[in-house]
Parts: sequence; structure tokens; C-alpha cells
Amino acid sequence: MTAPRALAPVLRGEARVRRAQAEQWMLQAAESCNTAGMEWTDQGVAVLTVGRVWDVVRAPYTVLDGSFDRGTAPQQLRRRVDALQVSGAVFCDPYRPFLYFLVPPGTDQHWPHDGGPAGVECLGGTRPYIHHIGVPRLDYISPPGLFWLVPPDNGGPRLTDPAHLYKVLHALKTQPVIA
Repeated sequence: MTAPRALAPVLRGEARVRRAQAEQWMLQAAESCNTAGMEWTDQGVAVLTVGRVWDVVRAPYTVLDGSFDRGTAPQQLRRRVDALQVSGAVFCDPYRPFLYFLVPPGTDQHWPHDGGPAGVECLGGTRPYIHHIGVPRLDYISPPGLFWLVPPDNGGPRLTDPAHLYKVLHALKTQPVIA
């Protein structure tokens, strides 16, 4: 039996406004805002188009720490991302297991293809490749299923600096992991 999902606490005041603004911002990446909103309500995940509002850098958990796998607790992932000083919205797919860092649209056109860490790639909207990905509701902050490690309404930057992210991920490729 699967454990129940922990949801973000009920929001009030400024946090509630930030959540509504972040949802509207995220929904700009939808083919249909109504359909995506219903997907979030009914399924907890909406299919959104990468490259409209943001691109994503997809990285396996093992890039952060070779011992991380689908059973890694969200708190461990958050601590590791914080320790690496990577800011911006990040969601996770624990089944694969991958992290998705939101980066500015167009990043895929400039993301280096130099044999960086295994499994890391930037997905964007550069034709002929248009990517669609499942994105969790903003209040899904733990498994089961897709969840936000750092939601875009957390009060910090919504998008990760791609140059800093690349530098951090590339350094992890060449350095041993220190817990």
C-alpha cells in the first residue's frame, strides 16, 4: 500500500497570492490552460510544453550523489540541492528517478553538449524537437509520484541560472561526492 501524499500547508496572505501567480505562470506553458488545470485537479499532474515559459534540465538523482536512487527521501534531495547552492524551481520524478530544474526558455539552444554528466540533458522548445512533460501540482511536495522539491512559489527565483547549474553538475562529474 502506498503512503498518502503530503501536501503543502493551506496558504494564506502573500503565500496564497504567490501560489496563484506561480500557477498562472506555469499554465502559460499549457496548450490549454483549462485542460491543464483539470489535469492538475483530477490527476495531480498536467502535461505542459517545454520552451514556452521555461526549459528544463533533467538530471538523474545519481548525479547529485552516486548513492541516491528512487528511495531517496525528498529531505535528502533538498539538502543536497541547497548545499550545491542551486536556486530555482525543481521537481522530481522518483520513479525514474530524475530531477527537473526549470531554466529560462532557449537554454536548450546554448546548453553544452560536451559529454557532461551521464543522463543530464536540457529539454526545450527548439524545433524540430518540442518536448512535453508531466508537471506536478504546486502543492505536491512529496512522493508518491511527481513532486516539487522547490516549488516556483517558494519566494525565491523561479528559474535556475543555467550557467551555474551546468558548472555545478559538471564539477560533480569530476569530483567525489562528500556527504
